[in-house]
This record gives sequence, structure tokens and C-alpha cells, in this order.
Amino acid sequence: MAAALVGTAAVAGIADTAAAAVSTAGDGAAGDAPRESAPRGEDAPPPGQSRSPAAADAAAPRRNDLDTQSAVGAVRVGYTPFAGAARAAHSNHLPPAHANALTPIAVNRDRVTVRRGDTLWDIAGSELGDPRRWPEVFDLNKGKRQANGYALHDPDEIHIGWILGLPARHRAAPPAPPRESTNLTPPTRRADVTPPTPATPDLTSPPAQSDDGVVVTPSATVPASPAPGGGQAASAVTPIPSADRTNKATPQPAVSDGTSPTSTLGWVQIAGGAMSVGLAAALVYAAATVWRRRRHHYRPAPITSPNVRDADLSGPLATLTWLRRGVRRAAPHLLDRKTERGPTVREYVTAQVKPALPPQGPTGGELAGVGALPVTAGLGLDGPAARDAARALLVATLTTGNADDPHAQGHVITPAATLASLLGVSAIALPPMQRLTIAATFPAALALLEEEIIRRTRIVAEHEANSVFAVREQWTFGEPLPQLLLIADAPDPSWHPRLSTAIHLGKNVDIGAVLIGTWPDGATLTVAADGTTHRGNGERVAVLDTAATTDILTMLAEAHGDTERPAEALSPEDAHLEPATATPRPTDNTASADPDAPESEPTIADAPTQPATTLADRGDSPAANRVRARALGEPAILGRDGRPVRGLRAKSVELFVYLVVHRAGANLDDIMEALWPDVTVSRAGDRLSTCVANLRTTIRSIAQPDTDQAGNTTKIEPVINTGGRYHLNPSLLQVDWWTVQDEYARVAAAADNDARLNHLRAAIAAASGGLADGSGYEWIDTDREHVRRRLLTIYAQAADLQVDNDPSNALALYDTAYSLDPLSEDLARRAMRTAARLGDAAGVRERLTALRRELDDNGMDIDPDTEELATTLLSEGAKP
Repeated sequence: MAAALVGTAAVAGIADTAAAAVSTAGDGAAGDAPRESAPRGEDAPPPGQSRSPAAADAAAPRRNDLDTQSAVGAVRVGYTPFAGAARAAHSNHLPPAHANALTPIAVNRDRVTVRRGDTLWDIAGSELGDPRRWPEVFDLNKGKRQANGYALHDPDEIHIGWILGLPARHRAAPPAPPRESTNLTPPTRRADVTPPTPATPDLTSPPAQSDDGVVVTPSATVPASPAPGGGQAASAVTPIPSADRTNKATPQPAVSDGTSPTSTLGWVQIAGGAMSVGLAAALVYAAATVWRRRRHHYRPAPITSPNVRDADLSGPLATLTWLRRGVRRAAPHLLDRKTERGPTVREYVTAQVKPALPPQGPTGGELAGVGALPVTAGLGLDGPAARDAARALLVATLTTGNADDPHAQGHVITPAATLASLLGVSAIALPPMQRLTIAATFPAALALLEEEIIRRTRIVAEHEANSVFAVREQWTFGEPLPQLLLIADAPDPSWHPRLSTAIHLGKNVDIGAVLIGTWPDGATLTVAADGTTHRGNGERVAVLDTAATTDILTMLAEAHGDTERPAEALSPEDAHLEPATATPRPTDNTASADPDAPESEPTIADAPTQPATTLADRGDSPAANRVRARALGEPAILGRDGRPVRGLRAKSVELFVYLVVHRAGANLDDIMEALWPDVTVSRAGDRLSTCVANLRTTIRSIAQPDTDQAGNTTKIEPVINTGGRYHLNPSLLQVDWWTVQDEYARVAAAADNDARLNHLRAAIAAASGGLADGSGYEWIDTDREHVRRRLLTIYAQAADLQVDNDPSNALALYDTAYSLDPLSEDLARRAMRTAARLGDAAGVRERLTALRRELDDNGMDIDPDTEELATTLLSEGAKP
């Protein structure tokens, strides 16, 4: 097994010690006895009736000022993930340098602490002067997770110790009615004496449904548009990304029609399962991180082949196009959000008024659809799709969070047998992952869980808090403590007492369990094949099959930086060869054999080929009439004056770019699937015909501007249909990317460096940017990376050939290449060496600073060799 394994014998003693220590740690903890319905207070009005503000004020308990300790946000510092390999329990202490930073920060006066006997009616009456404003308090705090791990979802259920935000005391207009109610029936249940355990799921509540009959759950919905004021980011996505970083509750995808901010929508369907829009957006973000990591590690090598066949140019995820498409339809703003990084340590420490830190993103359970049933209370999964749901929970937990949201980076412990049952033989080849710990047996996994419970309990005690949630909120510079889940098959009943105790004590330190099978001591969901459930509250959970899960986990390992660099294993002279284990690629003349992997056909990597000559191609169009077209930079068809012509539809431009990168032609069904995947076949065919006609007419108007009205001029065909395939006519079009491809092939065949340099210069003269810069075409990711890599290689080799004779021009070429990919550490090093050759010490520093900033913004670390190189160059006076 590639990941960490822990033997039974190695942990037998630890298990006994951990169990005893856990029992000791549990003494004096808040009780979790089953909740009893709190009696309605004598002063509370009955449902449907209101109490006068004066009576409310008279009956409301007097409040002291709020506690001075307050939430200051989540930690944004480095964290070594839970490795779980027989690690001894220990407590981490902050270094003395952080001592002053741990001083509690005073809260604003717009919040209130819930006390015994309170209701929202009481709070609105005593704090706002009008108990009828309780819906405003409810709406303001709905879904926000509190320190004990629960969130406000029911106005009749609030817990002692919760900190609730308050609206402005004075308002210009009457309060709006609650979104989920048409009356102002006041909440009557008073605050419980102790934080309760999760209630038994309602066995009679039917699944909620949208107007179109799609079953929806709270974890499958996000606001239709970002909340005003900015400050939102993905959890990934983006991450992810969290669907709504202003709300720690389950992300909520929007509907495509945008009818209402509270509208909901079904989940994203992919080959091998279905998932919430929030999880899909997080996976899209993770795939983008894979591409960034590959760009960071890429080292341009001399051109020795007309083809680019690097091992790491295959798409990171077969279903990526479908995921992005589903998110774009449901909640397109999730694809455009950037990670909210928050203040730096210096900014935070020196600020007189401490800035707010970005809120924590969703948990794996929330992304997977079980957010309403906290896994920290123990969750059983049975039914025909129990293992599909467990796979999705595994994926969702490992997808959460990012470098700027370490508290949300969930970790999983699982026995080897369980992982094998979920992934089959693929479990053997699964890359090691820092956030996934594989124990040899269930007892070993449980022992690791208990050790972490002990360790976290000590941390909580040292901070004089009552839970990990409170530690996260109150101590800005503390160790990140993300959710940790045990995912395992339900054990033999003899293990139930010990496991139940661990789950009970793990609740306050954000540690829980998901068990495949019935769990009598907690909630159990019966999962159907489509993710709908019984014995719950209508939850729909994500489901994934073995193949989809394995594909996603492999991608996540690379996104998290857990795998080896795939490109560096190839020597420069072999970089163009296909690795022996690579999936065979279809040729340009055949469609992909796998309909669920449209990105597996990087046609632009193949050597330039000419389509078969047709009647329309034969010498009827002189070279002087070739129309120039641009696919690099902003795509356009250029007029005789070199300016982009007007009149092209947006989809016609996309069709042009698609046919440019599919130089040998593309099947009609592939084109329609890429450009119009969600319309009917007949309508897609009609739209394709319209765009082809629009493209033909535009090109003809430039190539034959003097066509007589009688139509006597020979008709040319800019877009040729050769029996179910379209391709652009190379005798009529001069496309910048084709020129780059042709010159690239000539470099590989050149006899000497002078000839190579001439062809490289011709390619550089034709290039004006990346592929379709600024576009967001669903199909373009892999093609865009092929173009980027080929351009980087061209600039780098041209600079290498001139660095001795013309270092100034070489430095300009390195800088141009680096601007195409600011994550390329190799190009930054080459530029620093060349700047040093020119005696430009400031240039070395500037390029090092720019690289550090870019990598830090993307959650990546600079190579120590790069730091050492810069130090050496500067110490030698910036000379070679």
C-alpha cells in the first residue's frame, strides 16, 4: 500500500492508553444527553400571537456586556497535515513570538450571547426594542456555525453560549417577514441548558422539491449571485472552493433562470455519479491548481520533434468539462471568484482595529450533502448506494479548503480493507496523500482517531476554550485544526461502545465518523442509486463510482502537491515521446473512443497536416487573397487593413478557434458537443449551420470584396464540409497559430543553430499571446496548455541561442516567455542568470520578488535552489 499503514500490534498499547486518556479527558465535558423539548416560558406568547414590546422588555432578563473574547477569524499559517502513521499524541505550543498575538480582541457591540431561557423573541425585544423583529435576528444568523459546531436553522432552537449578530437597532422601514414563513409566529423554545446531540432524523419529512420536480437539499444550493460587498472566494473552490464564503453553512448553488436568490437546483451529473454544485466547483478549482503546478515545474527543452507529447499534457480529470459546464449553468459566479486571502501577519499585528479574516469554507459533509446530519455525531450509510455515498464523502472531505483556508482542509483516516472495498484494485496504485491516512486495520484506525482526540482536547484545554470551534474563532495564530473523519465499515458490535465514546468526545474537537452500514448509536441514511435517501430529512447525497473516485483522488493528490512531477522524468531528447503507460490518443481522423473524456484528444499537439484537397481548394484562390486570422491573443478575422472585422457572432468566433486547433478537421457531432452540449440535436445542428454560414460570409467578404452581383466570380469555400467533418481551408486562411506550428516543425528539422534561430524568429513574429486570451470556452483548457507550452519552448530556445552573443535580447525573450507563464520557475531562473550576466543586480531582485509573489498567490513554495541561485548571483556582484 502506497500510503501510511499502521499494524495492529504497533497500536495495541496505544489503543488502551488512548481509551483511558479519552475517558479522563471527557470528565466535566458538556453533556450530550438526548434533547428534551424545553417548556415554553411563562412570558412567551403562544404561537400566532405577539407580545407587546413593553411586556417583552419587562420580562427579558438583563444582560451584562458581552464577553471580551471574540471571534477573530480562521488561522492563515502553515500546517503539517495529520499524517497518522503511529504518531504519538502531543500538544503543539505556539512559539513565544506569538504570545502577544494571543490577546483576546474585544467584540463589536452588535452581537449578543445567548443565555439560559432566551428565545429570539426575547432577544429582539431586549436588544432591538421590538420583539416582532425576531425574524431579522433569525435571517442574519441563519446557517452560521457556532462554537459548538451547530448552526441556527430553526428559530425555535438556540443554544446557550451562541453569539448572535444583531441588526441595527433603528431602521427606516418595517422588518420584512421571514423568508420561510408568511406570519410572525414567535419562536417559543428557549435556549437549552446544554448543547444537545443531534436529534433523531425526521422519518416522515419528504424531500424538498423545486418547481421542476428536482429533489434539492440545503447542501446543494448557493445564492444566485454573490452577496454585495465582495470579499468572497472559492474553496474548490475556490477553493473551494466554498460556494459562499460569507456563510459557513452548506454552499448553495443558484438556478440557471435566476428567478430568486433562494431558488435551488438539482446536482451536477457526470459519468460515474452526481454531486452538488459546490463540490463540482471545488473540483474545477482543484483541476486548475493541477495545471498551475504543472506550469510551475515545466522546464523548456530544445525542440527535437514537431510534436509535443509531454506526459503531463493530458487533462487532469476526464469529467472536467462536464463539471465546469454544470457549474456554469447553475452558479457561474463560482467559476470567477478568487480566493480571499485576508490580511498578512504584519497587517494584522500592526492594525489598531483588527481586520476581519475570511470565514472558513464548508466541510466535506456539507459539500457531499449530509450537512444537516453532522458526521461528528456518527453517520451510518446503508442501502444500494452506501459505498457510492462513502466514496463521495471521501472525495468531498479531501477537496475542501486551500492554502488560505487551512481549517477547512479536511483529513480522513480509513482502514485498508475499507479503502480496497471502495476503490478495488485501484487502491494499490493510489498516490500517497498527506490528508488521507490508511491504517492496516479498523482497531489501528480507531487508535489513531483517539490519539488525535486526545491531542486536540489538550489544545482546547490549554486555550481555556470549550471546543475546537471556539479555538479557531478566538486564537488567530493557533494551529489549524481541520475536520478529521473516520470512514470505515461498521464494526462488530463489540467495538460499538469504544467507537461511540470516541465519536462522543470527538464532537467538540471536530472529529467524527462515517460508517458503511447501520450505526445504531447515531443517524443512518439509506442511500438509493441516485443519491436520494430514506430515514433522513430528505437529504440527497453525492454518489460516485469506483472509476470516477479513483480519477478524482489521483487528480487531488497532484493538486495538493503529493505526487511526483510527471514532466521532469523525461529527458529533453525524450520529452516528445509518449510514455509507455499513457492512454492511447485517438488520431485526428477518429473521434475519441471514450465519450466521457473529450479532453483526451489534444489534436493541436500533432504534427501539422493538410486536409485532403477538394475542388474548392485547387488553385482558385491566389496567395494574395489569403485572409489573415488570429487565434492567439484575442481571436479575430482580420481585414485587409489588419484590423478585426465586425459582424462575427460570438459562437462563430468560438467555432473558428475550435477549427484552428483541430487543424485536420473535426466531426460535426464533436463540434456540437463542445459548443452546444445542452441544446437539442436539431437545434444544435441549426446553430452550427448558422455559425458556419456567418464565418464563410465574413471570410468571403474579405477574400472577394469585388464579387459582382450576378455571382459570376468563382465561389470559394473558407469552411469545408468533407462528409460529416468541417475544416478551415488552408489555401484561403493564414492563421497565426498554424504559422507557429509550421515554424516549430522546421526548427526540429533544421541542420544548424542559425537555421533554427531564423525559424524561431518567424514563429515569435507570428505569436501575439496565448490561445484565445480572455475566453472561457468549456473545451479549451488542454488545448490552451499545449499552446502555452509550445510558445514557452520557442521563446526559451531562441533566448538560449542568443544568450552568449546578445544577452540583452535574450533577457527580453526570457521576460516575454515569463509573462506568458509567471509560474515558471525555470524561466525566472534563466532570466535572473541573464540579468546577472548584464550586471543588473536590481533585475535579479525584481525577478526573484515577482516569482515569490506569484507562487505565494497560488499557494506554492519557491524552490530553495532558486533562492540559493539568487543569493549567489547577488553575492558575486550580479556577474556570471
